[in-house]
Amino acid sequence: MTAATVMSPLAPGATAIRTRDAVPGDNAALVALSSACAMTGDVGLCVDRAPDFFALNRLEGDRWRVGVATVGKEAAEDVAGCIAVAERMAYVRGAPMRVGWVSDFKVHPRHRGGPVADALTRWASATGRALLGRDDAPLTMTILAGNVPMERRAAGQRGLPVLAPFADLDAWAVPLLWRRRTLVDGVRVARASERDVEEMAALWVRVAPGRQFAPVLDAPALAAWVAAAPGLALSDYLIARGRDGRIAGFLALWDQSSFKQLRVTSYSRRLAAARAALNAVGPLAGAAPLPPAGEPLRTVSALHVCVPGDAAAVLRALLLAAHDALRGRDYAFFTVGLDARDPLRVALRGLWAQPTVVRAYVTTPAGCYAGPRLDALPLHHEVALT
Repeated sequence: MTAATVMSPLAPGATAIRTRDAVPGDNAALVALSSACAMTGDVGLCVDRAPDFFALNRLEGDRWRVGVATVGKEAAEDVAGCIAVAERMAYVRGAPMRVGWVSDFKVHPRHRGGPVADALTRWASATGRALLGRDDAPLTMTILAGNVPMERRAAGQRGLPVLAPFADLDAWAVPLLWRRRTLVDGVRVARASERDVEEMAALWVRVAPGRQFAPVLDAPALAAWVAAAPGLALSDYLIARGRDGRIAGFLALWDQSSFKQLRVTSYSRRLAAARAALNAVGPLAGAAPLPPAGEPLRTVSALHVCVPGDAAAVLRALLLAAHDALRGRDYAFFTVGLDARDPLRVALRGLWAQPTVVRAYVTTPAGCYAGPRLDALPLHHEVALT
C-alpha cells in the first residue's frame, strides 16, 4: 500500500487528507461515492457500480490500482474521492507500447472545490510512474465535454500535470424503436462462436494498429478477456462476413447490468412531460419505457468494435443487426463510441443516434506529454470501460 498525507482546510485546525490504495473493505464506500457523483442535465444520471466497484477496474489493464482520498481520523475516515490508474499494451502510432489509462476520477460533492482532487491527481501521477516505470510514458484519460471544473484542471494549475487534448469522441446512443431493414448488400451477420476467435483476432491485428490506443490482442488474449468479463460471452459478439465468407468486422453487445448500470436520479420538468408522452406512445413502436427516478436505465454497450476504416457498410450491417437483436428486450438504447474524425461514422446515418461528446487528453507521470503527435489516427475508446 502506498500513502501520502497533505494538510487540508476542510475543518477548523488541521484536517488531514490521506491518499492510499483502495482495499476490498472500501467497496461499499466506493459504490456509494459513484452513486453520489451524478451527472446533471435534463436527465440526472449516476453510475451504479454495485455490488463490486472493482469489477470494472479489473478489466482496464494488465495491472491496475484504485486510489482513495480520505478525510478525518484513520479509525473513522470518510472516503472523499477516488481515482484509478491501469497499465495496458496498446497501439500508439501503429506500434505496441505500454501506456497508462486514468479513470474513475470522482470527488464527493461535499468535498469539491478543496484539495481532495489535487491530492488524487498527485497520487495518479506517482502511481503511473510506478506502474509504467517511465516518466515520459503516456497517460490518457477522457473528460465529458462541458465539465468545466475538469476542463480547467487540464491547464495544470498549482503545479499539477498538464492535460493535452488530442481527440474528440462521440458516444452515440442508438434508440431501439421500430423495426429496421437489416440487410446490407454483400454482408451477412451472425453470432460468434469459439471457432471464430482465431479469425476475429487476425482481423483485430490488422485493424487495431490504425486506431490510436487500441489494445493489443491476439486470440488467447481476446478469449481470456471475454472469459474474465462479467455478463459477456462469445455469443454476444456479432460477426459480419463478406461475399468471400471471411470475417469483415465484428463487435460485442455487452449488458453490464450485473456490475454497472446507469440509474436515473431526476428529470427536468420539461423532460418529465416528454417522458410521459414517450411512454404513452412507446409501446406502439416497441420502445422500452423511460424509468422513473431512482430506477435503472437499461442499456447495452458496443465493445471491441473492429471494422476497417473503409468498410462503413460492414459497420452499418452490424449496427442494424444489433438494433434488431436488442429491440423488444426492454433496453432503452445501445451505445457505440467513435472518434469525431472516424470515417465509419456514416454508418450511423438515419439511426436517430444522439451523441455525447467526450474529449481525450494525454499527460505523463512527469506532468506534460512531449512525445509524437497523437491526432493522426482515429482514437479507439471503449465506452463500456468508462
